Amino acid sequence: MESIRHLQRRYCGGALTVAVVLSAGCCLAGWPAMTRGLIIGSLFSALNFALLGKTMMRKLTAPRRGGGLITLVAQLGRYLLWAVPVVIAVKLPPVDLPATIAGLFMVPICIVTDSVFSVVRGRKSPLF
Repeated sequence: MESIRHLQRRYCGGALTVAVVLSAGCCLAGWPAMTRGLIIGSLFSALNFALLGKTMMRKLTAPRRGGGLITLVAQLGRYLLWAVPVVIAVKLPPVDLPATIAGLFMVPICIVTDSVFSVVRGRKSPLF
């Protein structure tokens, strides 16, 4: 459990840091809608990744009976969680839809980037 928590802090923290830096740049450039979209998308992406870790641990440690249904419901809940910022971006004009979608993929982008940098440096990737 501790190794998962370490990865959650590393990737979610990195994704949120990148989102805040990009949002500050967008705000200074005069694009407040992109700022809102990046922040909302990255927050929901980090929350989704945190819930993924909880679901994964429950799936690995839960008894066989009834664990599959709980995991399925949790997976559907995570998909619905990803839909919330998209609906917000579609319904509210002050939130940019492409920036929201980019924010939703902020944690996966940080995971892939970290793995590529680890391979380039010659170290073992945390994913492999």
